[in-house]
Amino acid sequence: MKNYWLVAVTLLALLLAGCGGGSETDPGAAGAAEGTQAADTKPGLDLDRRSANRVATMWVEMDGWDTAETVSFLMAENGGYFGKVNISPLNLSPRTPEEAIPDVVEGQDVLGVTSAPEAIVARDKGEPVAIVGSVLEEATAALIWTKKSGLEGIADLKGKTVAIPGLSSQKILLENVLTEEGVDPAEVKVIKVGNDLVPSLIKGKADAIFGGSPNVEGIDLKSRGFQPVVTPVTSLGVPDYDELVLIARQDLAEANPKLMGDYVSAVARGAAAAKQNPQKAVELLAASGEKNPEVSPAATHQQVGMTNGMLSSSGQVDPERLQRLIDWMSENEMIKQDLTADELLAR
Repeated sequence: MKNYWLVAVTLLALLLAGCGGGSETDPGAAGAAEGTQAADTKPGLDLDRRSANRVATMWVEMDGWDTAETVSFLMAENGGYFGKVNISPLNLSPRTPEEAIPDVVEGQDVLGVTSAPEAIVARDKGEPVAIVGSVLEEATAALIWTKKSGLEGIADLKGKTVAIPGLSSQKILLENVLTEEGVDPAEVKVIKVGNDLVPSLIKGKADAIFGGSPNVEGIDLKSRGFQPVVTPVTSLGVPDYDELVLIARQDLAEANPKLMGDYVSAVARGAAAAKQNPQKAVELLAASGEKNPEVSPAATHQQVGMTNGMLSSSGQVDPERLQRLIDWMSENEMIKQDLTADELLAR
């Protein structure tokens, strides 16, 4: 996957030169790419103009580094699953995870990767986003600190600093966790660190991190000689949910159901391939230019092993489970509107 800004600048230059957009996957056909770039994502526009050997290009914004949690995209690309449905995705890496939804809403990208709670919060705020598929079907978010921190429990976070990637939902969930444990959220400093959760912890910038996971950050910490203390959000009263989902602007999702469905199916096939061939998944992550360079090969192997079972090989989001999360967030006053899973899920 390419760096967001490098890809954007390169494609802009190509467009100005009249050459069209580039591609990171072999489309499997020699036909010309159909324009589904940022400039074409106007409200109600039909993006699915695939026919014969014509290929649809799509800008897709990831949630950060290539990791074991998003290896299904790499496997789908490597397996040619996008090309088989005449889709050529341009996977873009954002500077921070919080950029995905704004960029999708503003039409800079067709699809984005985010968490189910973040999609709910965005919809509650009036953002026209829809969930089109699942990437990681289990909640992996956790509160993590190291044994050397001296923290014995959540109550000890009073007066401490907690780092989060930066999503609004992460701050809301953290505040709920603190409140439930008798800690006033106002007495805990929360800082946004983007993709630098582990560095912020081991360099002393934060006393704990929230929003990382045992299968990625937890293993990374262990590989560096630290002893992580991991408390999953699901053990703190948060209902299970899809940690990573694909979202699109609602009007585009409704106007292009076949295009969205084919893309999700290709990613799901990538997930299934990762489960069947985990060594290949490790190799693709190791070769990716968008992986975290500080994560060791041994840690990458362990991360894939611990995460593969959570990758969604169906691509489907369970409406009932999503509704339980929505209801829980509403009951805990994390959202204001009476939302339903049907409203959030693209049909």
